[in-house]
Amino acid sequence: MTFLLAGVSVRALAQSAVRAGYPVVAADYFGDADLAGLVAGRSLLRHGQTPYDARGLPGLARGLEYGALAYAANLENHPRVVRALAGGRPIAGNTPEVLAQARHWPTLRRVCAEEGLAMPPTLFAGEEAKARNQIEWLRKPVKSGGGHGIGFWDGRPLARGWYLQAWVAGVSASAVFAANGRESVVLAVTEQVVGDPKLGAHDFRHCGNIEPLAPELGGGPALTEALADMAGRLTRRFGLRGVCGLDCIVAHEPDGSPRPMLLEINPRPTASAELVEERRLASVFDVHVRAAAGNLPAPPARPENAGYLAKGIAFARRPCRIPEDTAWRRPGLRDLGHPGDAIAPGRPICSIVLPGATRRAALEGLHAAARDLERHLAPKENAS
Repeated sequence: MTFLLAGVSVRALAQSAVRAGYPVVAADYFGDADLAGLVAGRSLLRHGQTPYDARGLPGLARGLEYGALAYAANLENHPRVVRALAGGRPIAGNTPEVLAQARHWPTLRRVCAEEGLAMPPTLFAGEEAKARNQIEWLRKPVKSGGGHGIGFWDGRPLARGWYLQAWVAGVSASAVFAANGRESVVLAVTEQVVGDPKLGAHDFRHCGNIEPLAPELGGGPALTEALADMAGRLTRRFGLRGVCGLDCIVAHEPDGSPRPMLLEINPRPTASAELVEERRLASVFDVHVRAAAGNLPAPPARPENAGYLAKGIAFARRPCRIPEDTAWRRPGLRDLGHPGDAIAPGRPICSIVLPGATRRAALEGLHAAARDLERHLAPKENAS
């Protein structure tokens, strides 16, 4: 059976599926060169030449032959699009009904309170008067993704489609887990790299992950156990299936033990799941399909002294263009544009996946690769 892979970018999920022997076709926005060389498909950018809108994916997928659907970001925010793409076919992952609940912030707030899961104070339109002045509040879009649109609240009433969440000091982290609707297994815990200017990002923009979360940042068995409990409770309450993720802030109890505070559920394979694949901790797409059908993998055994693996997103700081030659390409570059593609400032150039003996070495490797990209990508105004 052929799976349709749909989302903003599906290269990593396609790579995992092909490695595991699954036939797949793709419908996404970017249609990157390394996706086009892997599977057949269509992209909104290259076939529709339109800005990204998830609602354009069902039309894009017409004419593609597939018997089941698997989706990536940001379709968790668009249950109706998921339903249209499936068209009555099986879904490897969460149903539109599950998405509508797991991504409904008032429901998530209530479930966390009932389950005793820590979550930063969260307020919705009409509740602004409850925002205490001694707390800094973040204004976030309801249809969140990648840190887009997040900023500190200026005190004005919330418009439709926005909510408030208290800013909490701590380490930004994420967990990748597999769920079968009743139980879950944590596959990896990663540090989230957010707003790193050396990667061309700013503010709260997500720009990468580092696996594992370093001990000095709170990583270790105690945190993994706490996140496994959190993932398990959320799985049971929402009926989550397949490979999913959760984002959190790692704070600490008075005794020093880590205390994860849930920010959001990502009920689909996350960007950090690629680190699980590259580490050989699990075959992500295979686990996704099997877990969605009810079969969980055993907890992965992470090798000792395996070092660190980082995935970063390099964003353009100036107008640039993908060169016609391949001299700019280096090992570890993923999600590659096509020769001649123009990239505006603030837009992603590509992803970078690199190992490092230490967390610092892995992060510095990302920074060095981003600098190298800047040197090799010709300024748009000078490109022919």
